[in-house]
Amino acid sequence: MFPTKYASIFKRFVAFLIDWLITSLLSGGVLVILVLIMIPETFQDWMYGLRPRWFWVGDPLEYVDFEAYTVITLLIFSFLILPLLYFALFESSSRQATPGKMVLGIFVTDPAGNRISFPRALGRTLAKLLSKAICYVGYIVALFTARSQALHDLLANTLVLEPDYASARADKTVEADREVDASIEDESSPAE
Repeated sequence: MFPTKYASIFKRFVAFLIDWLITSLLSGGVLVILVLIMIPETFQDWMYGLRPRWFWVGDPLEYVDFEAYTVITLLIFSFLILPLLYFALFESSSRQATPGKMVLGIFVTDPAGNRISFPRALGRTLAKLLSKAICYVGYIVALFTARSQALHDLLANTLVLEPDYASARADKTVEADREVDASIEDESSPAE
């Protein structure tokens, strides 16, 4: 494996913003498409205004707005389930990163540097709800941990890493210097 270092808070935050934008556009687009396909009457009600129902007379089920429940279900699917799947699937993939993380060159691993499983990625994603619960304090925790782990990383036992190109370059430079020194020694030694 190549040399790595812990990803900075700044890179993680920028990756979060990119992923937030992607999931918001994805969720909003899916919601609009599903509403247009599944319940055109409800969409028309939204466009022209709903008539309020102030009281029930007769059978209560007659006044239950099943389309509203459908819209609520679609909202939950679009803005909760899709982002959960987005993060869990991408972070457990062979790339080990969401598109936002890929753009910044960071990735998620277990403590041994291996790819995380889908259940662990899903647990990590659900744990992000705790990280966000009180003014994003769970993310601020990363400033004070030795391995830059946020609360959800600690709960899921994961790390967010980035390649350490400076270390890799230094290793190559040292290796190249050794090769040059060896070739100089070979040239300077008397031929027998």
